Amino acid sequence: MFDVYAIESLTIKRIYIGYTRDINERLKYHNSGYVKSTAEGRPWKVISLEKVGNREDARWLEFSLKKSKGKRIKWLNQNRIKA
Repeated sequence: MFDVYAIESLTIKRIYIGYTRDINERLKYHNSGYVKSTAEGRPWKVISLEKVGNREDARWLEFSLKKSKGKRIKWLNQNRIKA
């Protein structure tokens, strides 16, 4: 099982989308600066999350969300984590 996730920077106006098997561990990597593409916007918080059955589906969903702004906005609203 994989998680497709969106994280939002608390310091700059930016959202990052990715996938992982362990969202808590991955968020630690983002917030500690180990991920080059998110090192600048620390700290990050998870804003959307969707469980996906396998890596191939997770990669396809991530690709689709990064490619289409309309699909990304719709997905973010449908999978938003309630604070």
